[in-house]
Amino acid sequence: MKYLHIMRNDKFINPFIDFINKNFSKEENIFFVIDGLETLKVLNEKNIEWYISKGRNLKSILKKIILLLQLPILYIKLFNYCRKCEKIYFHGLFDPRVTIFIYFFRFFLKKSYWIIWGGDLYSYKDRKKKSFFYNIEDYVKGNMKGYISYIKGEFKLVQEWFKVKGNFYSSFTYPSNLYKKIEIRKEGKEGLWVQVGNSADPSNNHFEILEKLSKFKDMNIKLFCILSYGGNEEYKNRVIKRGSELFKDKFCPILNFMKFDEYMNFLSSLDIAIFAHDRQQAFGNITSLLSMKKTVYLKEKVTTYQTLKEMGIKVRSFDKLVDLEEFDENTLENNRKIIEENFSEEKLIEQWENIFEN
Repeated sequence: MKYLHIMRNDKFINPFIDFINKNFSKEENIFFVIDGLETLKVLNEKNIEWYISKGRNLKSILKKIILLLQLPILYIKLFNYCRKCEKIYFHGLFDPRVTIFIYFFRFFLKKSYWIIWGGDLYSYKDRKKKSFFYNIEDYVKGNMKGYISYIKGEFKLVQEWFKVKGNFYSSFTYPSNLYKKIEIRKEGKEGLWVQVGNSADPSNNHFEILEKLSKFKDMNIKLFCILSYGGNEEYKNRVIKRGSELFKDKFCPILNFMKFDEYMNFLSSLDIAIFAHDRQQAFGNITSLLSMKKTVYLKEKVTTYQTLKEMGIKVRSFDKLVDLEEFDENTLENNRKIIEENFSEEKLIEQWENIFEN
């Protein structure tokens, strides 16, 4: 074993493991998956261990006690894996148990790499009061050997917030970000089809989008709001209520989780996608939509907006949204070509070769 991947189970993980196992040595890569989605089973491979905490669905204090009692088991497993490998890759740093572990055994940091997901970085801005844990988190995030992201602006924030000395590795990391060659669906459609956000997480700022689009409610339009992933029931219900109040039957909440091929087929039927996140998010959605020649709206302040602009890709500004406008065919085709060139499987293999061997 050379490379240890520590991650939580998520929709990106199975395709990533499959990609690594297909293009690199199974003997050299171990995947230690900690909790995450229960509804999505992790692949059954010899180089994968899925650690599921008992009692993680319980509430409040009882949950904390049960998780605390299991810490020795988790830490022994983590220590044994980390001790045996040459490099450790943290796919997102969300779990306080993992952060505390690497702080106590900080000698592992000299061979550790943080694959930045977004939420694990921007949580720094959400801190509302002092906590000793933040000192631990700052130390861990600031002392990695390397930092992996496709968004150079995120590494600049890491440098600013955590005073890092480690190296930056550019990679779009996951197969979910690959160029998608999918036939574009237009048949049987009427009006303009618009996607609102990419999940039920409040960071999508659904209400901000709905209010801004409300002036178009009399247009021949359909709004598709993905609410099958993330968030909680109370928030979802509020979004559905407001969307239905403003747009009546033109508002279409998507409540059932779609398989990958089904979701790509859905994206191919859209005309416009609007993302109003205040931080980098939905990168896989954005690259998929651009590869299908869709018009994408983003807030100008997010690092994704600047990265795409620097690549020569044209996206529209959510901040300056006056009319719902699609780009012309030439612009959309140019966007598609840039995505195809920069987000190929060959590129991803090359990036991971560099990450593993550099």
